[in-house]
Order: sequence, then C-alpha cells, then structure tokens
Amino acid sequence: MTANPTAFTSELTRDGRVELSVRPAVRRLLKDWFGFYLPATVIALVMLFPFFWMISIALRSEPEIYTYPPHIFPETIRWDNFARIWSDPRMKMGLLFWNTLIYATVRTFLQLLLSSMAAFVLARYRFPGRDAIFFAILATVMIPHEVLVIPLFVIMKHMPLAGGNDWLGMGGTGWLDSFKGLILPGIVSGYSIFFLRQFFLNMSSELEDAARIDGASEFGIYWRITLPMAIPALTTLGVFSFQFAWSDFMWPLIITNSDHIKTIQLGLAVLQSSEGTEWSLLMTGAVIATLPLISLFVLLQRFISTGISFGVGR
Repeated sequence: MTANPTAFTSELTRDGRVELSVRPAVRRLLKDWFGFYLPATVIALVMLFPFFWMISIALRSEPEIYTYPPHIFPETIRWDNFARIWSDPRMKMGLLFWNTLIYATVRTFLQLLLSSMAAFVLARYRFPGRDAIFFAILATVMIPHEVLVIPLFVIMKHMPLAGGNDWLGMGGTGWLDSFKGLILPGIVSGYSIFFLRQFFLNMSSELEDAARIDGASEFGIYWRITLPMAIPALTTLGVFSFQFAWSDFMWPLIITNSDHIKTIQLGLAVLQSSEGTEWSLLMTGAVIATLPLISLFVLLQRFISTGISFGVGR
C-alpha cells in the first residue's frame, strides 16, 4: 500500500467495492480529543467560571454591577477596590487575616499530629478492640458536622475551671469567644485518622522492625521513621484541613462574638445587611481570602498528587 497523505485509507473489498477508513493515528487523535480533552476542557471552564466571575465583579464599580445586560469583562477596571476594603474600618482586614491564619494553621498542625499518632497505633499494633475502635472512629465520619454544633457549643460553655466556671462547669462562659473554643473542637477528625491509617497500612514495616532491633523506642520509630515517610500523605491532608478551616463559617460564627477574634469569613459578612450588599467589596474580599488557598495548592500540588495516589488510590 502506498503512502497516503490524507487522513483516510482505501481498501478493496471482496465484492469489488472500495471502502474508506480513518487512519489509526487519526482515529486515536480524534478519540483523545473528543473522548477526553474536549470534555475536560468544557468541565474546567464550567468549574473556573464562578472564580472568573468573582474576579470580574471585584474589579467593577458598584453601579456597573447592576447594569443590564451584564458584561463579561468590566468596562473600567477598579484596582482601588482592593485598597478600599483593606482600609475599611468595618473590616480590619489585617486582623481578620491574622486571626484566620492562626486558626487554620494551629488547627491543621494539631489535627495532623494527633491523627497521625492515632493512625499509627491503629495501623501498626494489634490489641484487643482495635477494629472496634477503628470502626467507631469511622462511624463519626458519617455524622454531619451540623449535628455536632450544639453539643460542642454546650461542652465549650461548660468547660470546668475556664472562663469563670467552677469545677462543675457552671457560672461562667467557659471557652466561648476564645481561641481555645475556636480551635480545639476541630483538632481531631475521624476522616484524618482513616486517611493516614490507610497510608500507613501501605507502607513497608521493614525499617520499623530494623529500628526496633537497634533499640529505638516506639515513639522514636513513629517520629523519626514513619512520620518522614508519610510526608506526601501529611501534606495532602494538611492542605485539605487548612482549606476547610480557612473557609469555615458556621463554627466561628457560633463560638465567637468579639471583633478581635473573628475570622475573615465572618468579617466579609459585615458587607451584607438589610440595607443591601456591597457586591464589589464583598467579591474583592473573597478574592483576597481565596489567594492563600490557591497559593498553597500551587506550591504543594506535587505532594498532593503523590499523597492521593499512595494513600487513597491503592
């Protein structure tokens, strides 16, 4: 058969007819484009459009937002919206940003530490009731977060010997409106323990056995051997935990009351009132609040993909 520069090849059938068929390479190319790249591109555009629209609104003046029909791109880019919201006395963006950073960072660090210790014990040691404990922890994953809000609030309010309470937890405010009440209820997560346990189960125990022969303590094995090997899983879990804490709205709304302890999500709610919503400033604040999360995903995407493939994919 001679070389054919076109995308089609011709074949002579037994009954004398000539059939045209698409070349295999072209067929594979069309299959890749219409079977993967085109749907993936459409899905990506649909997923990115809300973020693009948020930025577009953030760069407009307030009257332009209500023009009809709406424009995809702003007529005049208003970069000064970022300066306005940062200097707005109602917002105190610097303080809100700092509070959110402390809340998300400390909560994520403690959650990784405690969850990795629990997962290490459940994955590496055999003791009576181990499976029952694991399934009890796994069952907590199925409980909606909203169901736990009221019990957690009552526990925080009646914390003994805190916030003016007596040893029975009465008479004061406990850990309400404090960083302790804001952070501590989120430092233990059933999903985190499950995620890390699955990762530890897939790890080889040869190095741990060798360390035991050399006389290493059990905590030393966990801290010096297992934990460094689990950095991809810890990074993946840490990014998702940080993202959840950073964007959390319900628990900070319930547990905090003072302005000096509010997070950025609560601060943005100031721009919404019965008199109306300042959409340009609100979207500008949302863009500022989203930038740390995007930076985190971009910087740690290599560890995230590795952690997901090793911890969940197997």
